[in-house]
Amino acid sequence: MTAAAYTPGARVDHYEIIRKLGHGGMSHVYLAKDTARDTRTQQRVVLKFPNEDLIGNIAVFERYKREAEIGSRLHHPSIQRLLNANEASSDNYLVFEYIRGRTLREALEDRAPEPFPPAEAVRITLLLCDALAYCHENGVFHRDMKPENVMLLDDGNIKIIDFGIALLEGARRVTWRGLSGTMGTPDYMSPEQLRGERGAASSDIYAVGIMLYEMLCGHTPFEGENVFAIMNQHVSQDPPSILDYSPDLNPALATVVMRAIRRDPEKRYKQMRDMLHDLRNLEEVQPVPYEPDKPGPSKTRQEIVLALLITIALCLLIIAIGFLVQFLHHASP
Repeated sequence: MTAAAYTPGARVDHYEIIRKLGHGGMSHVYLAKDTARDTRTQQRVVLKFPNEDLIGNIAVFERYKREAEIGSRLHHPSIQRLLNANEASSDNYLVFEYIRGRTLREALEDRAPEPFPPAEAVRITLLLCDALAYCHENGVFHRDMKPENVMLLDDGNIKIIDFGIALLEGARRVTWRGLSGTMGTPDYMSPEQLRGERGAASSDIYAVGIMLYEMLCGHTPFEGENVFAIMNQHVSQDPPSILDYSPDLNPALATVVMRAIRRDPEKRYKQMRDMLHDLRNLEEVQPVPYEPDKPGPSKTRQEIVLALLITIALCLLIIAIGFLVQFLHHASP
């Protein structure tokens, strides 16, 4: 039976399928129960299978193995736990703890268009920063932080999920179906990722800053008619000041937010721990007037200029070849 065809009651080793939770471009995900445990306390788990049509793709298999290695490396209360690190299995799949709660995206939509109270937004972000600082210190960079990948638990804690495109420090670059390892979600992707760079700590800082911005004013800093318009804004300009939308926000908090989401990574926090420190100690943060950098040329304009330069160069080359042919013709006896 293929991963896409598992139905309630089907068995995969000692796991019994309860229902399908969803699927994406790279995997199918199921809720299941672990029947190897005492029948009265059978643990609910999440089974994640690579898509069947991608299993033959060596890059997909490398990502699968990398996600397993990352899961084995990370042990933090705010990160979803991998449960089958050293377990023999009859198929390729990962087993994660089942998390009861809702995503940050669902919480944002429930409140829309109203923002989160600042204290709650900061509390959630502190937990995110602490978990991601731990990841970075263990050589793991998530690279796809977004509200859909943050679970809010009933006890007030959070869980970061889906390390499917995470970068493992020292690991070779993996490409997938013509796409580089920069894959992510444009609303939260850093400019350097959108330019084709791998992204690391600074990209996670940028994404967390965008989520904090969204929680504090009810929307992301860049909005457009389509994904390409949004991507172009991320790459070509600094975000508008959060104080434009939330003028009563604590200026120190506004300073932290805007420092996290500068277009130039050199102007952002260097480490997640630095952002965490400032959020914990806002009374020590000196508010700084936000001065966005001058917008750079859009990607479209850059492409036009590049095409123009290539055209001019080709024309000059053709002219030069013409002169050379004439010179050789006249020089021959």
